[in-house]
Amino acid sequence: MITNFTTDELIAELKKRGCVIQVIKPKTYELQDDCWSIVKEYAGIYNWTTQWFKMDKIGIDRLHTYYRTSFHRRFTNIHCNIPKSRQRILKNIVQRFKTKEVMQDLRDMVEPKKIEPKKKDMSWLREVKVGDEVYAKVSRMEGELLGVITKINKSSASFRWYPTRRHEVVDGIRRHYYTKEYITKSELIYKCRKPTNEPLDYC
Repeated sequence: MITNFTTDELIAELKKRGCVIQVIKPKTYELQDDCWSIVKEYAGIYNWTTQWFKMDKIGIDRLHTYYRTSFHRRFTNIHCNIPKSRQRILKNIVQRFKTKEVMQDLRDMVEPKKIEPKKKDMSWLREVKVGDEVYAKVSRMEGELLGVITKINKSSASFRWYPTRRHEVVDGIRRHYYTKEYITKSELIYKCRKPTNEPLDYC
């Protein structure tokens, strides 16, 4: 719905303004350009609420680059009088190349689209509970460490790892022996995994 007007009321209003309306087929109407501009700009058909007064904040180089690459035209000496050059470029765009796509491009210059930060994968937090033995990466330590989840937060967890007492190679496999009695202080981690098919040896 464009406005609170009914279709008949809108047509009557446009006729008052001297607009010529031609009915092509039932419920389909063709408007002359100036009347269509009234509908688009004042009736809100595009549902835009752009603050166009911010157009004077667009950098002249950015605006001119868009004008040159989109319409293969250019202005000279744009830096001599930047406000006037900006006004000339915008006026030329609106008068000669105004389409919904072009207006959307200008709108994006005024109100750049916000890039939503990528959501971190928090599924690993649902797969663990306090007391689980897990492998985790502590920022100041190399590799993964074996330890126990001590607390689960909204987007992280607290973790204490087991010190490694010794390493041995058994049947060609390097085995680590952990000391449970001397568990370290709690550290914050942002991801962990449960041991899978990995022998856990304690001493």
